[in-house]
Amino acid sequence: MTSLSRLLRGAASLLLAASSLHAQPDVAQEVDASLVVVSAAEDAIALFDPVSGERRAFFRVGNGPTAAAVSSDGRTAVVTHRGRALSGNSVCVVDLHAAAIVRTIALTVTTKKADGSSVVRSYHRPDDVVFLPGEARVLVSCAAEGALLQVDLLKKKVTGVAEFGRTGADDIVIGHDGEVAFVTSRSDGVIYAVNLESMNVMKRMDAGGGATGIALHPTRTEIWATNSGTNTISIIDCEQLEERMEFPCGAMPVDIAFTPDGKNALVVNYQDGNVSVIDARSLRVRALIKVPRVSEELAKARPVDEPVAFGRSALPSCVAVDPAGDRAWITAERSDRIFEVDLSTWKVLRAFESPGSPAHVTRAGLTAKALTSPIVPIAPVEGPGGVSTDPWERSFPGGGLPSPPKQGPR
Repeated sequence: MTSLSRLLRGAASLLLAASSLHAQPDVAQEVDASLVVVSAAEDAIALFDPVSGERRAFFRVGNGPTAAAVSSDGRTAVVTHRGRALSGNSVCVVDLHAAAIVRTIALTVTTKKADGSSVVRSYHRPDDVVFLPGEARVLVSCAAEGALLQVDLLKKKVTGVAEFGRTGADDIVIGHDGEVAFVTSRSDGVIYAVNLESMNVMKRMDAGGGATGIALHPTRTEIWATNSGTNTISIIDCEQLEERMEFPCGAMPVDIAFTPDGKNALVVNYQDGNVSVIDARSLRVRALIKVPRVSEELAKARPVDEPVAFGRSALPSCVAVDPAGDRAWITAERSDRIFEVDLSTWKVLRAFESPGSPAHVTRAGLTAKALTSPIVPIAPVEGPGGVSTDPWERSFPGGGLPSPPKQGPR
């Protein structure tokens, strides 16, 4: 996201354990589960026990991490490095089971010229990231240049680029057919449709001002996008590639997620300090989830540009829904907390203390198969013994890696 867009969603991000492209892990096969929190303020990832709220692990992942995608088996996360004063231009691959970085990949493309010389093109301020089918590649949006990149995790390089011709690239979703990606651009309030085979921009669709968060409806061929500048939601037809309608919501909506059955959309209203529950058929607000406000002292210690308008809002920034559909988690960057919500009552059940400015958290279920299989297919380049020389790419028939550490921050 742009710096303001990422501010709107907070400095850490709520991650879904699997993208909409992948089936969720079989609950019966899970051997462990964690909430994964990315903290841009502390350059780190934290793992939480979703039952007790205990922090299991905390480790640094690079300068200004902003978003992460988690594989369907719960083993791997890919984290963007947006940076702060200096723009970042890389992503890192994290083994969540070992609580460690396994590689960092630069977002650069080298092109050979006719005279034999090389030209290196770098892409900066990566914002969102999602896995592609097969989970050996990811899509990364880069706000500085306005581009969508395909990154191969095995080849360790950028293998495809779609450039938008102007700055701005924020959230990403992939259509149900896995052939088209949709990317929001908060800076000019548009949504781009990109063909993933050719990496060509198919259409540039106008949305409300400040198009930011985006979500694919679970059962219908439409995407919903939050427009933080006009306090509206745009509904886009994924087949016709056009806006069906735009309707009002709360003040400064910045993120959105559907319940698994597609009946409700949870919309995070950053300025209002709450989450609207919108009926996906009638488009009416069914409930309002009130995120606890911060104290006057904390509001003064964590000021915003318009204190009168924002008041003591905890600045909720992102929401993720559990695959079972009974719970959701909301991050609040101003209170450094993650709020758990009961989706049957639409009430906040409890809060977890989080690393600074949390904004992206997901429930990642680590499966038994993930402990004894490669994280992604074994690389074609092998060592002298016929086994990949990269330990991350090997299988672990002996039972996998040690469990994540239980201690707190290091």
